[in-house]
Amino acid sequence: MPPQTHDRHTIFLAVTGSHAYGTARPQSDIDIRGCCIAPPAVRLSFFRRFEQHQHHDGPPPTGPRWEAAMAALREHPTAGESARASDCRELDLVIYDIAKLVSLCAEANPNMLELLFMDDREVLLARPEWERLRARRQLFLTRKAKYTYAGYAQSQLKRIKGHRAWLLNPPKREPTRADFGLPESTVLSADDRNRINEAVSKTIRGWGVEDMELGGAERDVLREHMRAFWAATLRCEDALQLDERVYTLAAASLGLTKDVLRALKQERAYRAARKQWEQYRRWQRERNPKRAALEAEHGYDTKHGMHLIRLMRTGLEIVRDGVLNVRRDDAEELAAIRDGAMSYDQLIEEADRLQRALDQAERASTLPRAPDREAIDAVLRELLLESMR
Repeated sequence: MPPQTHDRHTIFLAVTGSHAYGTARPQSDIDIRGCCIAPPAVRLSFFRRFEQHQHHDGPPPTGPRWEAAMAALREHPTAGESARASDCRELDLVIYDIAKLVSLCAEANPNMLELLFMDDREVLLARPEWERLRARRQLFLTRKAKYTYAGYAQSQLKRIKGHRAWLLNPPKREPTRADFGLPESTVLSADDRNRINEAVSKTIRGWGVEDMELGGAERDVLREHMRAFWAATLRCEDALQLDERVYTLAAASLGLTKDVLRALKQERAYRAARKQWEQYRRWQRERNPKRAALEAEHGYDTKHGMHLIRLMRTGLEIVRDGVLNVRRDDAEELAAIRDGAMSYDQLIEEADRLQRALDQAERASTLPRAPDREAIDAVLRELLLESMR
């Protein structure tokens, strides 16, 4: 869908990110997220597709709806000053088609779900179609939020631990094949590795729950229980070790020789080390100097720490209380965490405590286990049919 047509089809725009959470600083980026209803000529086309439009630099699209939204942005309590200074040019803007947004909300995607629960002060544009969808937002709150919010939080924790390892014990040099007992030329060709990896992946999928006729939330619960069982049975201390052990068992089940299995393991270890090295070098080059100074002072990435706690607390509130609080009452505390108020050990302890509370809340929650897909479909159909009239 051409950018110039977005204006008349856009039904929602809002300031998101730190400005919406209440943790923004004067230099914080301005993130704008929105929703549009693609016209029938696009939605019903065999050749044309529209899921989202991204816009990062230069003036935003034009049109009366955009102009009204940008005028509202210039008056925003925290983002307004930056918007006025840059004439609304420094925006990170993403517009989603309503079908994609609804689909992601049904899966309890944190970034999408929060759009339905934005504080009014962040909303720059809300057409009647959006208000009707927003009026049914409780349909999207389910126990699945436990897994999505905790999953996003675990991603933050993984980055924290990875960066902390680089701070405390930075890699000394680029890994070589000889470090892993490998000759300079590969033992297994790329084609051989690809065939083996495809066969191993197929075997692992067969051990899992992906093909079972279960709802998304039920599948997540069963997958989590299975991984816990595997970790205890195989005596693995972390997810990486578990994944490696499961891969090794699957490869062995294919009848590969010991020599091939050994070469495969060495190649995987070497390639993992290469990937870590490249990530380390990119981290060194690209990290923000002020953020790097905080990281060096406190021993971990405090911004990731703030988001870790925010995600866990938000997920807990959804599952326990049935509410999604985008604008945080604990914004000052979260900002203090970003500034280093929590030590690394305190952060890990709080994350563990929140995970236990989330597990307990999920067991007692009155929220449905999965969304009512028929009801959500009915809402979406109503909005789409109305837009075609």
